[in-house]
Amino acid sequence: MPFPRVRLVACFFALFAGVTLSMPGNTTHAAEPYRVLSPVGRTASPAVLLVPGCSGFVATNGVNLYDERAGELQAAGYLVVFVDYLARRNLTDCAGGRDVSRAEIGSDILEAAAWVLEQAGVAPGKIFVIGWSYGGGGVLAALASMPPGSPPLAKAVMYYPDCRRAMPWSSADVSALMLMGAIDEVARPALCDAVIKAVPSNTLRTILYPNARHSFDVRSLPESAQLGAIGYNAEAAQASWTTVLDFLR
Repeated sequence: MPFPRVRLVACFFALFAGVTLSMPGNTTHAAEPYRVLSPVGRTASPAVLLVPGCSGFVATNGVNLYDERAGELQAAGYLVVFVDYLARRNLTDCAGGRDVSRAEIGSDILEAAAWVLEQAGVAPGKIFVIGWSYGGGGVLAALASMPPGSPPLAKAVMYYPDCRRAMPWSSADVSALMLMGAIDEVARPALCDAVIKAVPSNTLRTILYPNARHSFDVRSLPESAQLGAIGYNAEAAQASWTTVLDFLR
């Protein structure tokens, strides 16, 4: 089933099943290009770019996954930067790639990484990125389009990424982690096989969680799948985030 149609069907069902979405509060001043959370008491901090799925940095049923993850990362000593590819285009949804492409998101990610490099108090060579779903596809695009030389991104995490037409990257200096659900019908893991096989050896670790669907780490979703498309899996959510934190250290 094509990605856009399944996602739209799932979102439609969510609206009539009590699943509500709301925009998070934005703490960024108007003059700043990104919403940023800075760690306390750090002189040289690693940075993590967060890249959302198609719905952007929104809450689901009153719970905002991105804010929760950002808060944990900030407490652990990371500078957190929200890469909001939708807001900068005055969009509320990625519309299946018709309004914003994965290549454009990849460009936004590299632009954010360049901006972070110019900020005081960022540890050299420690700019990381985490992308979810369509944002994960954007991370793949960023990795594939990095210019030769020292890569701007040192580590990349992709939660159930959209791998359609994704291209492999050539840098052996980037470590990547791909986390997928075995029964994901929105961003099918099989679509990532070509990239997985083509990237430099020992640069990518993939984990396929059994009985996990798309959005398996969104705890405010019901554990039973909505139209077979999305659903929470507590075991996969906890295990994957523990793996991410270990990977970023």
